[in-house]
Amino acid sequence: MNATLKLGEHFIFDLSDCNHEILMDSERAYSLFAQAVRESGLTVVDEGFYKFSPHGFTCFLLLAESHASLHAWPEHNYCAIDLFTCAIGMDMMPLLMRIKRAFGADDFSMRKLDREASVETKLPIAV
Repeated sequence: MNATLKLGEHFIFDLSDCNHEILMDSERAYSLFAQAVRESGLTVVDEGFYKFSPHGFTCFLLLAESHASLHAWPEHNYCAIDLFTCAIGMDMMPLLMRIKRAFGADDFSMRKLDREASVETKLPIAV
Protein backbone atom coordinates (compact mmCIF):
# COMPACT_ATOMS: atom_id res chain seq x y z
CA MET A 1 0.00 0.00 0.00
CA ASN A 2 1.30 3.50 -0.85
CA ALA A 3 0.98 6.58 1.28
CA THR A 4 1.99 10.20 0.76
CA LEU A 5 4.52 11.59 3.20
CA LYS A 6 4.92 15.39 3.41
CA LEU A 7 8.64 16.13 3.69
CA GLY A 8 8.78 19.87 3.18
CA GLU A 9 7.21 23.13 2.09
CA HIS A 10 8.45 25.18 -0.87
CA PHE A 11 7.58 28.87 -0.98
CA ILE A 12 7.95 30.71 -4.28
CA PHE A 13 7.94 34.43 -3.60
CA ASP A 14 8.06 37.05 -6.37
CA LEU A 15 8.72 40.68 -5.45
CA SER A 16 7.91 43.40 -7.98
CA ASP A 17 8.34 47.17 -7.89
CA CYS A 18 11.23 46.82 -5.44
CA ASN A 19 13.41 49.70 -4.33
CA HIS A 20 15.81 50.15 -7.25
CA GLU A 21 18.67 51.49 -5.11
CA ILE A 22 18.58 48.47 -2.83
CA LEU A 23 18.66 45.99 -5.72
CA MET A 24 21.49 47.89 -7.43
CA ASP A 25 23.56 47.54 -4.24
CA SER A 26 23.90 43.76 -4.39
CA GLU A 27 26.01 43.46 -1.23
CA ARG A 28 23.45 45.43 0.79
CA ALA A 29 20.54 43.41 -0.67
CA TYR A 30 22.35 40.16 0.10
CA SER A 31 22.97 41.32 3.65
CA LEU A 32 19.29 42.27 4.17
CA PHE A 33 18.17 38.87 2.84
CA ALA A 34 20.66 36.88 4.93
CA GLN A 35 19.89 38.83 8.10
CA ALA A 36 16.13 38.28 7.70
CA VAL A 37 16.59 34.53 7.21
CA ARG A 38 19.00 34.22 10.14
CA GLU A 39 16.71 36.16 12.48
CA SER A 40 13.69 34.03 11.49
CA GLY A 41 15.01 31.07 13.44
CA LEU A 42 16.22 29.09 10.41
CA THR A 43 19.78 27.74 10.64
CA VAL A 44 22.27 28.91 7.98
CA VAL A 45 25.06 26.35 7.48
CA ASP A 46 26.64 27.77 4.30
CA GLU A 47 26.07 30.53 1.77
CA GLY A 48 27.01 31.73 -1.67
CA PHE A 49 26.81 34.89 -3.75
CA TYR A 50 27.38 35.67 -7.42
CA LYS A 51 27.24 39.16 -8.95
CA PHE A 52 26.41 39.48 -12.65
CA SER A 53 27.71 42.17 -14.98
CA PRO A 54 26.53 44.84 -15.49
CA HIS A 55 24.00 44.23 -12.69
CA GLY A 56 21.95 41.56 -10.99
CA PHE A 57 22.94 38.86 -8.54
CA THR A 58 22.06 35.46 -7.16
CA CYS A 59 22.59 34.39 -3.59
CA PHE A 60 21.73 31.32 -1.61
CA LEU A 61 21.68 30.26 2.00
CA LEU A 62 22.09 26.56 2.65
CA LEU A 63 19.95 25.82 5.67
CA ALA A 64 19.94 22.94 8.11
CA GLU A 65 16.23 22.97 7.21
CA SER A 66 16.95 23.08 3.39
CA HIS A 67 17.68 26.30 1.42
CA ALA A 68 16.76 29.89 0.60
CA SER A 69 17.74 31.68 -2.60
CA LEU A 70 17.29 35.10 -4.14
CA HIS A 71 17.71 36.04 -7.80
CA ALA A 72 17.63 39.80 -8.54
CA TRP A 73 16.93 41.72 -11.74
CA PRO A 74 17.55 45.34 -10.69
CA GLU A 75 16.77 46.62 -14.18
CA HIS A 76 13.20 45.37 -13.66
CA ASN A 77 13.01 46.17 -9.91
CA TYR A 78 12.22 42.48 -9.41
CA CYS A 79 13.55 39.58 -7.39
CA ALA A 80 12.57 35.95 -7.13
CA ILE A 81 12.91 34.12 -3.82
CA ASP A 82 12.70 30.40 -3.19
CA LEU A 83 12.44 29.08 0.34
CA PHE A 84 12.36 25.33 0.77
CA THR A 85 12.13 24.05 4.31
CA CYS A 86 11.52 20.81 6.13
CA ALA A 87 10.48 22.85 9.20
CA ILE A 88 6.90 21.85 8.45
CA GLY A 89 4.36 23.99 10.21
CA MET A 90 6.78 26.84 10.95
CA ASP A 91 5.02 30.06 9.93
CA MET A 92 7.13 31.53 7.11
CA MET A 93 4.87 34.53 6.46
CA PRO A 94 6.64 36.83 8.98
CA LEU A 95 9.96 36.10 7.22
CA LEU A 96 8.51 36.64 3.75
CA MET A 97 6.81 39.90 4.78
CA ARG A 98 10.04 41.11 6.39
CA ILE A 99 11.90 40.48 3.12
CA LYS A 100 9.13 42.28 1.18
CA ARG A 101 9.50 45.33 3.45
CA ALA A 102 13.32 45.21 3.35
CA PHE A 103 13.28 45.36 -0.45
CA GLY A 104 10.55 48.00 -0.55
CA ALA A 105 8.39 45.85 -2.84
CA ASP A 106 5.05 47.38 -3.77
CA ASP A 107 3.75 44.10 -5.19
CA PHE A 108 4.32 40.43 -4.49
CA SER A 109 2.95 36.99 -5.19
CA MET A 110 3.48 33.85 -3.18
CA ARG A 111 2.87 30.21 -3.98
CA LYS A 112 3.36 27.34 -1.57
CA LEU A 113 3.98 23.79 -2.69
CA ASP A 114 4.02 20.78 -0.43
CA ARG A 115 6.98 18.54 -1.19
CA GLU A 116 5.73 14.99 -0.86
CA ALA A 117 7.05 11.49 -1.36
CA SER A 118 5.04 8.44 -2.24
CA VAL A 119 6.19 5.75 0.17
CA GLU A 120 5.28 2.12 0.44
CA THR A 121 3.77 1.14 3.75
CA LYS A 122 3.59 -2.33 5.22
CA LEU A 123 0.17 -3.63 6.10
CA PRO A 124 -0.14 -4.84 9.66
CA ILE A 125 -0.03 -8.63 9.92
CA ALA A 126 -3.23 -10.15 11.32
CA VAL A 127 -2.73 -12.54 14.23
